Amino acid sequence: MGASMAAMSAAYISQMGYVSPNDIKMINFGELRIGHKDFADRYPTLVPYAYRIVHRNDIAPHAIPLTAGYSHHKNEIWYNNSMNENDPYIECDEEESPNCSDSVPQSEWTWNDHKYFVGAGLNDTCYCMKGT
Repeated sequence: MGASMAAMSAAYISQMGYVSPNDIKMINFGELRIGHKDFADRYPTLVPYAYRIVHRNDIAPHAIPLTAGYSHHKNEIWYNNSMNENDPYIECDEEESPNCSDSVPQSEWTWNDHKYFVGAGLNDTCYCMKGT
């Protein structure tokens, strides 16, 4: 839920006027849907530089279904691969684009892809799982 908290916090500090929207940069990994369509529509005015990074068949971005009335804000960076250094990605600059992770059938969603993201340390991947 850290990615969702980062996205909500960025919108909050912008809305409250603590920081100018153009001074906020929000990039996260595996964000849940955090608001209804009207919130997703408004998000780019609150946080113009916002990117949700999704790894292949990660279930987390889909855990709160569209049928619950929630929608992702734009922009999505989707790695439909192992997410190694220099792997290609697709950028979708619209909410709920059928060209990014929304193209993955529900039967293929997995927590396994939520555990691995490109890292910036000595290793080229970061194992992101609580308790390990």
